[in-house]
Amino acid sequence: MAKIIPTPWSNENYEKDIVDALVWSKWILRVLGIWPLVFPDTSRFEKILATISFALCWSALSFLLIPMAIFTLSDRTVMNDKMKMLGPLGYVLTSMLKYLFLVIRHKNIRRCIHVLSIDWRAVQQKDYRMIMIKESTKGHVLSKFCVAFMYCGGLSYHIVMPFLSQRPEGEQNVTIGPVPYPGFDIIFDLHFVPSYVFVFCAQCFSGIVMFNVTTAVCCLAAMSVAHVCGQIEIVMARVENLVKSVQSNPRTTSEHRMAIIVKHHVQILRFSASIENILSEICLVEVVGSTLIICLLEYYCLTEWQNSDTIAILTYFFLLMSFVFNIFMFCYIGELLTDQCGKVGYTSYKIEWYHLPGKIALDLMLIISMSHHPIKITAGKLISLSFSSFGNVLKTSVAYLNLLRTVV
Repeated sequence: MAKIIPTPWSNENYEKDIVDALVWSKWILRVLGIWPLVFPDTSRFEKILATISFALCWSALSFLLIPMAIFTLSDRTVMNDKMKMLGPLGYVLTSMLKYLFLVIRHKNIRRCIHVLSIDWRAVQQKDYRMIMIKESTKGHVLSKFCVAFMYCGGLSYHIVMPFLSQRPEGEQNVTIGPVPYPGFDIIFDLHFVPSYVFVFCAQCFSGIVMFNVTTAVCCLAAMSVAHVCGQIEIVMARVENLVKSVQSNPRTTSEHRMAIIVKHHVQILRFSASIENILSEICLVEVVGSTLIICLLEYYCLTEWQNSDTIAILTYFFLLMSFVFNIFMFCYIGELLTDQCGKVGYTSYKIEWYHLPGKIALDLMLIISMSHHPIKITAGKLISLSFSSFGNVLKTSVAYLNLLRTVV
């Protein structure tokens, strides 16, 4: 239980705390060229670099999308090649949509960062600061896992599989170098070494952009929900100390302490609603896209198993684990937020509320009632992200896999 410190205290290290809390989101959003949009207090030079980075990222995604779409929709492409291109093409499309929604929602992201900064400045006890640091560290751990899984699976697909995987018999004697995404020979002469090097490097760069878009959304969600969890922990500590503080220091009015708790709780709910507004459309794209891509990756694993291509099987398996872990992260974050919001009501119920004045004890019912309707992260206001929805995504992908094997 947190101790109540009678002497005033201010967080002198709030600037460092804010930087530490934003470090992962700041780094990735800066690479994508979005950071000046969500944090306007940046230098002119950094804004110029962000504009260049933003243009390069969109150019890279467009460079990848157009030839892939032409190759997939071409009548000369056989069905097997079309199926192999559906997964990468779907990932490019979902990445572009998520990137677009990040740009559209930049004002909401800016407000959330502003509220987060105010909370770090306004923390009034060392114990509360330690709670916030502990929850922020958990958010960093989730971000690190997301980056590690996405980059390991993605780089193996872009670098390892093109060179080590088995190639079709008709292509083994062709002097064209391997590339992660086929179909670019429609536009470029890949027999010409400079053209091949350009295409290969451009495809790898485009892949890194897509990885950054995915990890940016995940890191942003982890950072925001971790901050909410820290604030809810502080509210629960204040509720637990309410009875003790009123009994030990009767000079301080219990109405004032209760007003602080209710005001803080309402601010947390508003912040949580802002997170839901930011992530709603992005999570819808993530759920739909991940369901289809997981289905296709399962199909690719079975296909390569029949071809006895060990490198391709391992690569697709790593990618499959990356996408499964990514959608699990969003469902876990949604479950964590819902569960944490509900704990406030339970904490308000289990304290010795019968020692409080009657009016204050009744005020606790407001907190308990609000906790019965916690904020949920949804996918387009349609699907609540939770462990049950994660199971539904996996079951749906397997159902689509059975349908795909029947049709193809």
